[in-house]
Amino acid sequence: MRMPRPGKQFYAKIMLFGEYSLLHGSRALTMPFRRHGARLVFPFPGMNDKQQMVALRSSEQLHAFRDFLKQDDASPPIYQLMDLDRFEEELAQGIFLQSNIPSGYGLGSSGALVAALYDRYAKPRTMPGEWQPPRELAWLQALFSRMESYFHGSSSGIDPLSIYAGQPLLIKGKHDLSRTRLGEGTTSASGGFFLVNTHIPRKTSDLVAIFRQKLADAGFRRRFMHEYMACNDACIEAVANTSHTPEETGLLFGAKMHELSSLQWVLFREMIPEIFRPMWQEGLSSGDYLMKLCGAGGGGFLLGYAENFQQASGLWKKHHANVITPDGQTLHRP
Repeated sequence: MRMPRPGKQFYAKIMLFGEYSLLHGSRALTMPFRRHGARLVFPFPGMNDKQQMVALRSSEQLHAFRDFLKQDDASPPIYQLMDLDRFEEELAQGIFLQSNIPSGYGLGSSGALVAALYDRYAKPRTMPGEWQPPRELAWLQALFSRMESYFHGSSSGIDPLSIYAGQPLLIKGKHDLSRTRLGEGTTSASGGFFLVNTHIPRKTSDLVAIFRQKLADAGFRRRFMHEYMACNDACIEAVANTSHTPEETGLLFGAKMHELSSLQWVLFREMIPEIFRPMWQEGLSSGDYLMKLCGAGGGGFLLGYAENFQQASGLWKKHHANVITPDGQTLHRP
């Protein structure tokens, strides 16, 4: 019998802006991270022992997830929205998730699985290539939230939705989502966003608990709710407004990014891994680059911005940083 074709590749996601503040009504911005991805595949000839073990573990997880989906009793139930019979048939043929998205980095490892399963088994499917209206995206987010709750107990649905959309996603509220594009000044070959790999996995729920404790302090809450959230939204406006020229984007965003990096240094220092704090401070003082949390912080990746990668490379080398671009290009390897 001929083996069915593998599924589509879904890339990881990074949250550029909106960590923590999204919980309190400000906007968020996500984008694909094409260095890591996942897709549903079938066993293939020549698999080594490690690949076979990965396939076996993934298949066991998919069987348990299938059982969870079958038991869903929300309205409409998932069995009406997805072809779970076909899913079961392909599980018998050994389908598994082939993924290099690291867990504990906030890149959406479980979200990629949800997106891949929906893409393969949804009936009828909403195609990723279409520009869905906000109402349709909100519907998908609600469904993905139900599906991903299997992994986290609760889920906003944003990770799988961002991964399924496959391009930058602007989130303005619980039911106000839209695809967007980034300004040219943030994604050029000579400068723009970069990522620093901390090589430290982290657990988001622990960091959110720290944040909630900090909110109990009146001074922290006042600065967070007013200064920080306004600065977060201004950063998003600067990079998601495609009417700006690259020069305008760089000027507008550079100033706001410096303010945001400074605020995170004061308000979220516990979330910045200690070994990377000197690098963070030197970016603020030199102006060659600026850094912020990428997602919850505490590890995973740190997000940075440099108008000129070459100018920043000396400090990256000094701090032995592993630096890459969101499209996967290595800028510096220690």
